[in-house]
Amino acid sequence: MHLSRFIATRLALGKHKTFASLIIKLAWFGVGLSVSVMLIALAIVVGYKQQITQKITGFGGHIEIHSIGTSGNYDYEQFEDTNQFVKTIKQLETVSSIFPILSRPAIMKTDDNLEGIVFKGVDSNYDWSYLEQHLLRGYLPAVGDSLRKREVLISKIIADRLQLDTGDRVKVYFINQPVRVIPCRITGIYETGLEENDKIFVIGSLMEMQRIFANKKPQITHYELKVKELEALEITHSEINALLPVELSAESIMDLNPQLFDWLGYLDQNIVIILTLMIVVACINMITALLILIIERTNMIGVLKALGSRDSVIKKIFLNHAFYILLMGLLFGNVLGIGLCELQDKYKIIKLSQETYYLSYVPVSLSLQNILLVNIGTIIICMIALFLPVRMVNKIDPVKAIKFN
Repeated sequence: MHLSRFIATRLALGKHKTFASLIIKLAWFGVGLSVSVMLIALAIVVGYKQQITQKITGFGGHIEIHSIGTSGNYDYEQFEDTNQFVKTIKQLETVSSIFPILSRPAIMKTDDNLEGIVFKGVDSNYDWSYLEQHLLRGYLPAVGDSLRKREVLISKIIADRLQLDTGDRVKVYFINQPVRVIPCRITGIYETGLEENDKIFVIGSLMEMQRIFANKKPQITHYELKVKELEALEITHSEINALLPVELSAESIMDLNPQLFDWLGYLDQNIVIILTLMIVVACINMITALLILIIERTNMIGVLKALGSRDSVIKKIFLNHAFYILLMGLLFGNVLGIGLCELQDKYKIIKLSQETYYLSYVPVSLSLQNILLVNIGTIIICMIALFLPVRMVNKIDPVKAIKFN
């Protein structure tokens, strides 16, 4: 074993009841707390962004294809749904699925109340997996069954406002020329937590919507498209726009929900600030511990210099000793941080106000990549920072150091 590493190991593993031993424990405890805070903060931010993105894409897909005449506020222009167009889009390797939609504003009315809604007509191939996860009670409507095409799924917010429940019948009024009224039966009630969607959307049959607004022709207002990987969203968006005819346009979820994604972008800034502060705290702890170690071992430094040891060798002793302290702190920090994240992920201990944060609990998502990033980054930055205080070794005079007490 190399001399510097051997001496550092003896110093680190030896049982010395000195003031420095207390400082060392405080140092690795401080580093551990910093690492655990970094892991928890990173897990919360990543988990929160993933959950919110899943809520948005689960309900409306990653990309929406609509007519260029669409002016927003669900005022869509209808166009023809063609199998050839769908096949062309599905040929893209990054595309997971594409669904035809016909949405129109409407009014849902009971004997005593009424509520403005957007009726979203979907076909039998629609991906119900997301809404099925957020189904509070009842079952999904059979939109592909011509005999049950007037079954609908409504949100908890709409159900509470209109005092409705599963099995109830309600009338939906479409304000067009002439006004069309269809009686619907509520089969299920959902709650996604994303109030912008929950307070307006009612999901029903595309077949029924085409009967009302397209004389049973295969017309729709837009397509909802999902990609296989979120990282491929921008590339897929560009590829689709290149394939679209001039009368159609594609918008990604970033374009459709700019304010929400701008808000999520601020979380990245917060995590950078937290990581920076915690790294600074860890570095200060390690620098303080190293300085005290050098001061306490001044006599040993003098003896080693008198025996002919070079400054570089002595510096390596203290750097290796500091590295052992850093490893102890990392071990403690990883156990604490990962452990708390696992507890939160399993038991949802910390709750949130869903009306404010769109989620009823604090989400966490801690990947191996982020764990390695925090640990390796902490080691590299702290060890670089320690090169400054270890230069004190150069200024220690061996004669004075041997007499040092």
